Amino acid sequence: MIDNSIPGPFSMIKVDGAKIKRLREEQGLTQLYLATAVQVTTDTISRWENRRYPSIKKENGIKLAEALNVKLEDLLEEEEAADNEEKIPEDSSAPSPIGPLPKTGFKKIWPLIILSLSLFSVAMAFILYSLHSPTTVAFSAERILPGHCISGQPFPVIIKINGAPERSSALIIREHKPPNSTIHKISPDVSSGGLKNETIKWLRKINGTETFAYVISVVGTEEEVVNFVGTAALGSDSDESPPPIAGDSTISIGLHHWADTDKDNIISDSEILAVYDQYREIKDIELDIDLIEEIWLGSGYKWNPATATFEIID
Repeated sequence: MIDNSIPGPFSMIKVDGAKIKRLREEQGLTQLYLATAVQVTTDTISRWENRRYPSIKKENGIKLAEALNVKLEDLLEEEEAADNEEKIPEDSSAPSPIGPLPKTGFKKIWPLIILSLSLFSVAMAFILYSLHSPTTVAFSAERILPGHCISGQPFPVIIKINGAPERSSALIIREHKPPNSTIHKISPDVSSGGLKNETIKWLRKINGTETFAYVISVVGTEEEVVNFVGTAALGSDSDESPPPIAGDSTISIGLHHWADTDKDNIISDSEILAVYDQYREIKDIELDIDLIEEIWLGSGYKWNPATATFEIID
């Protein structure tokens, strides 16, 4: 790894604020998330991105790279990285090429050579068989739902397609909209007529694993259980009915935010991190992250049915 340390009392590195901001926005992360991961303030993250602090502690740079899922080198200024690139010194102690073996020693190592060649042949045969033998990957579709929601308040639904063959395949997903519900956003977008007759319909070519999602709100009474039903299948000549989507299929209506998984009127560190880990891969869907972070920063919250708002407790 390139050492871009700057001499001084602390090990410092020069980072590119534009790269940090671009990587953060591409992954849908907030400055608060990075500040929490690196254990600094949001003002510090802002200064880094705006290049007001071009040099930062190397340990903070390592934490920042981990939070952004990149290598530390990806955050460094290009000129700085080029100027400090280390040349690999020639190792004078490296062994010289092996010359002809003495006749007396060759007889002793001959059995080892035969054994090595045999093991190499077996390994190559296994590799060739693995490359050319057909592999069957089971297709599966899983729905991920929060455990609860508030009547009329939006929440996300994820459908993960796993194990599809590593080739272009036609996929059909039909997700039936529950009664008294409203679809707010769908990702990826459905084609014209894709949301029809109370059903979300995706028809796409996929490669491997993909994620589909939508944001929905359901109107109902407290403790009412809402059911979700859908099917997903790869295109085939079979006339059999497509299999149902596995995973979560119900959500209960209550008085707690969907991200408050243990319903204790607090969004804990683990709960907000779970939101980032689970939902940051969804593209083109804006969850109310600002509200979730505001609740997390406070001491708790209460849902006010009369005003249909969350009251944050400082």
